[in-house]
Amino acid sequence: MENKKSWASQSGARFYDILDKIILVILVGIVFLFILYPLLCIIKQSVLGEEGFSLAAYESIFGKNMSLLKNSVFVAILSALLSTVLSIAVAFSVRFTYRKLKGILMGILLISMVSPPFIASLAYIQLFGRNGLISKGLLGLSLNPYGWVGVVIMQSLFFTSLNALILIGMLERIDLSLLQASADLGATRGKTLCKVVLPLIRPSLLICFLLSFIHSMADFGTPIVIGGRFETVATEIYMQIIGYSNLQKSSALNVLLLIPAVVGFALYRYLMRKNDKIFAGNNNKASGAEEDFKLKGISGIVVYATSALFFVTMILEYGSIFLNSFSKNMRGTLKFTTDYLNALLERNMDTFIRSIVYALIVALVGTFIGMFLSYYIERRRIRFGNFLDFIVTMPYMLPGSCFGIGYILAFNHEPLKLTGTALIVIANMIFKQMSITTKAVTASLAQINLNMDDAARDLGANKLRVFWDVLFPNLKPAFVTGFVNNFTSAMITAGSVIFLITPGHKIAVFTLLDSINTGKYGEASMIATFIILITVLINVVFYVGFSGERGRKKRVSGIEKSK
Repeated sequence: MENKKSWASQSGARFYDILDKIILVILVGIVFLFILYPLLCIIKQSVLGEEGFSLAAYESIFGKNMSLLKNSVFVAILSALLSTVLSIAVAFSVRFTYRKLKGILMGILLISMVSPPFIASLAYIQLFGRNGLISKGLLGLSLNPYGWVGVVIMQSLFFTSLNALILIGMLERIDLSLLQASADLGATRGKTLCKVVLPLIRPSLLICFLLSFIHSMADFGTPIVIGGRFETVATEIYMQIIGYSNLQKSSALNVLLLIPAVVGFALYRYLMRKNDKIFAGNNNKASGAEEDFKLKGISGIVVYATSALFFVTMILEYGSIFLNSFSKNMRGTLKFTTDYLNALLERNMDTFIRSIVYALIVALVGTFIGMFLSYYIERRRIRFGNFLDFIVTMPYMLPGSCFGIGYILAFNHEPLKLTGTALIVIANMIFKQMSITTKAVTASLAQINLNMDDAARDLGANKLRVFWDVLFPNLKPAFVTGFVNNFTSAMITAGSVIFLITPGHKIAVFTLLDSINTGKYGEASMIATFIILITVLINVVFYVGFSGERGRKKRVSGIEKSK
């Protein structure tokens, strides 16, 4: 009898060991297939002409299209600088303010993060265009909003929200006793900001500049909507695909964007490690309240005025979107209307339903894949884990157009012909944002004691049971983060799937882009409002639901202890 039990136990162990290896092989296979392979296809296509190997596409770029490179670099530098400077003021104001006001300001920043990429440009036209609410309605002016100035302003405002959230996170990690010590030594608040705070967050500032620069270089939506005749590398890629179906030249242009992305990624990893060293062991404690650290004098006026201007602009931006969703300009007078709502319900609900279904699939599948990848890379320390992590992280740093074109080249022929299907769109969405989930899970795994794994194995649990029964319950916050981020990204993404969408698989964000390009700003505003509301609703439901679950567990635990 004992022999039978022993044999059954050994057979079960072998089964789970084989299953473990199968899961790892599948994970590695899909990462190479859906991330590395498309990128290699782009590089290959960029040097292949009709007669074989050719550098004609690169010669054309550096000959006829140098102005595009100059335009892209020019706008990227200005946008990165402006957004980084703005984010310093915004982050400092939000970090050191009253808690109730802090919640409101954080809400404004987070709303901008769940908005489609064309929202800022749409609001800009509605507020400052030839018939804008402010330019025409209040000032009586007929302004031309198009050109590189509009592109820089809109990109800067959009990037500021993300940069500010990064810097707020870093400011939260600063030991407040350092600020108190600076004050005790007689330093003014402005001097403490310049001599203590800014040096501590210098790596984070470089990260903000770096991310803004890369995102600006890859941004095609803003230049297309408000750039007018101002063209960039990203807009040229869009035109080469949509207008001329020139895959070689578009691939070569993407390779040019790929280079700074790879360099940027390496710098990003270096700076993040530097941040971790700087803030290691900080307890963030001080004798005084954090609200007491407020700037005064000229430095305070500059910082708070800049921050106030940014938030007022954000309120105007989203206020104009909502206002134009339910109003029409009738001879200079705004009148309430439900025409845009009716149009959405009649013509565009199918795209919204499709967007939500796609986003839920992306959120669920993408989060589980990311969790398993992090488990094997971080916890199991597989031999090629660092290389696998590098591949998984690359799509996040790459231009969306690069990843999208890679999918066209990789999956446009047998035996993996996926073009024109929903699967190619969903797969692209999943792997474009995979690194957010893996990073969240990795951070959570680092906080779970390894002894828990050893104890579970000593009790007879196999490796998969350890993950599911021991680790997964402690990874629920990371799961929620990954799920919400994947859902949000799927609802608002555009650049990476714009070349993959067919009429039969159209999603809401492209209906929004079509409405903007055809001058139907009221309909565009209504579509944007719906996208934001749906995305915010899912975020709130999951975060509140998760918080409620944790709260119930704490209350139950407290009751049991009291008994």
